[in-house]
Amino acid sequence: MIELKNISKFYSKNQTVSLGLRKINLKLGINEFVAIVGESGSGKTTLLNVISGIDSYEEGELYVNDEETSYFSKDDWENYRKKYIAFIFQNYNLIESYTVLQNVEAALILSGYPKDELRDRAEAIIERVGLTDHKSHKATKLSGGQKQRVVIARAIAKDAPIIVADEPTGNLDSESAQNIVELLHEISKDKLVIVVTHDFTQVKDQATRRIRIYDGEIVEDKKIEKVKPKKLPSLEDKDYQMNFKETIKMVLRNLLATPKKSILLFVIFMFITFFFAFIYGGFLYAQTEQSGYNSSFEFAPETRIVVNKKDGSAFTQAELDDIQSNSKVRTIVYNDYMLEYSNNSNRGWDLNNSDVDLWGPLILPVSYLGSDYEDMPEDEIVLSIPEYNFRSDPYDLTGDTILLYERDDITSFTINKYFDSSELVDILGGRYQSVVFVHDNLWQSFSRETGFFRIAEISFTYLNNNDKELIYTLQYEQVLVNESLADDEINISSNTFMQGSGSFDSDLKIDAFYQTFEEEGITVNFQQLDYGNMELNSRVYNEFFSLDEQYQISIFANDGIDARNYVDQLNRQNVDGEQIYTVYHPASASSGNQLEGLIFLIMNFGLIFMFGILFIGIFFISYVIIKNIINSKLSDYAIFRTIGANKSTIRSFIYLENIFVAVFAYIIFVLAIIFGTPYIKEEGFLYVLKFYNFRYTLFLFIFIMLFSALISRRYLSRVYHDSVAETLRREME
Repeated sequence: MIELKNISKFYSKNQTVSLGLRKINLKLGINEFVAIVGESGSGKTTLLNVISGIDSYEEGELYVNDEETSYFSKDDWENYRKKYIAFIFQNYNLIESYTVLQNVEAALILSGYPKDELRDRAEAIIERVGLTDHKSHKATKLSGGQKQRVVIARAIAKDAPIIVADEPTGNLDSESAQNIVELLHEISKDKLVIVVTHDFTQVKDQATRRIRIYDGEIVEDKKIEKVKPKKLPSLEDKDYQMNFKETIKMVLRNLLATPKKSILLFVIFMFITFFFAFIYGGFLYAQTEQSGYNSSFEFAPETRIVVNKKDGSAFTQAELDDIQSNSKVRTIVYNDYMLEYSNNSNRGWDLNNSDVDLWGPLILPVSYLGSDYEDMPEDEIVLSIPEYNFRSDPYDLTGDTILLYERDDITSFTINKYFDSSELVDILGGRYQSVVFVHDNLWQSFSRETGFFRIAEISFTYLNNNDKELIYTLQYEQVLVNESLADDEINISSNTFMQGSGSFDSDLKIDAFYQTFEEEGITVNFQQLDYGNMELNSRVYNEFFSLDEQYQISIFANDGIDARNYVDQLNRQNVDGEQIYTVYHPASASSGNQLEGLIFLIMNFGLIFMFGILFIGIFFISYVIIKNIINSKLSDYAIFRTIGANKSTIRSFIYLENIFVAVFAYIIFVLAIIFGTPYIKEEGFLYVLKFYNFRYTLFLFIFIMLFSALISRRYLSRVYHDSVAETLRREME
């Protein structure tokens, strides 16, 4: 039984309170066909809404089979509606974007009807209400009578013990109205049917009871036909939950049923994704601009990566080929110690042209420029100098002569190609200085003459008078070939820099040198050397400074972002859990100055704060826009609630709809990154997108998903802020 005791309902709007119901006392049971009549605004629809649980009451008590409902939560009311109530609304409250079949199926799905029988059951119900020919038509395309039949079909599908119908014939002609009433009577066996109508004559032949409402009060309660009302059946809580596959299917149906709204939502998520991508990319770019100066590397553009192997072994050809084949790598420079000391070697360059100052150019192998110059003759070079090196207006130096001064030799080269430094700023890491690109064979020759770092130090021991072991290190700036020396002979500059532990005088130093090398069978000659700190013949040189194997290389990426991404990639390479490479990115290294570190920290804090404000701003702007789109679906969610969807189901719909759209927008972003970044130039605003390696792309994905979840959460609270009746009422206004 449904029993109302002293039920009162009030409405509050614009700081005024109006009466909906006053002190209603009523008992209703199974087998009754109850007609509630009254003038417009008398409270009959309000009474129906309170009985059906889509609106609340402020005073009194409503009992369902003797159970009080005043303590019911929103979840309890949803469960009550799910178990007991089937709705037939005056305004239909169909999901307009659904077809007839989909509207009926929705009620069956949410009721947990067996999946293999669902379609047949829905079609049988549609046939029963005479709409088989219209089952594939969207609700918006139906006439008023047809819509009302769909509502009844949905109520039949629900198969609830209570059918509430609010003005089911209000918008119909007399013939259609009579058909609807007869259909209601037909399905009312063993049910409680409550019909609100302004015209009792339409239901007088079917009604067993008439209740008249006036000004929120029952003024008449007349039994027309004697029936024995029964208690409502004792139904178990319908805790049926749609499985994930069903939910996904329903969510996709919701998105496809409203293509314009879904496309607009997609466009907004696309904007959000790219906006945050630019913001985060700009943050990463700003961090790279704060990289500290590293005094250990003379040539440290953003593109350079210094690599050797953790185990100290030489690179295999397969490893070098694998590195060179990577799309982020422009070239590999071997014997890369030359990059640090090419300016300081005992050679000089001069243009055979008085209009141009060369000013100690940097020397690089021509392979640094890529494969376009791989066939360049050995007696040619490529030259890059800034415009300010010209004493007059700059002009093309291609074909001019450049001279190399090396000890007592002078070699002439032809300039194969001239570039202004600004033309190579991307691959030179933003440097505006003179650069001579020599043939790789000449680079190899220079490398043999400048053996710096190939033998970084020679360590030896000497026992002093107290038998204390002293350890000394001999450091070299240049190692030169002198073919006049025997295999067991070496020249060392008498002013060689020496450092070590303990104290010593010059005699001890000389004795220590002799002792160390004599143990190896090498005669040491201390001399005043014009060039370098060590001389030895080519055979011994090759033992010390073999260039046939590469123990350290410099990789040059396409740009600074590719370099940072490739550093991450190299650091992840391992065998049996052991990292393969030692990787160093000179441009990212700091000088170690404490004040610089503090400034870097302050600048990063400022960047985080600034970008945080932007994130918050775009979140609220986006939420307002998205909210307006989703608000148009409020009535749909309210209708789902009337036909059996609980909060968990609605939550899944809202979250997954937003997530699907966000994921689709994110996939478009990833495709744009994959296929678009090779064409992005550094001078363009799109350049920051090149930062997006796997890690940063994953960070962005997590952020977009959190953003989508936050918006969904806020919107879910909006859906459940009002009762079902208030939501539907607002949508009708």
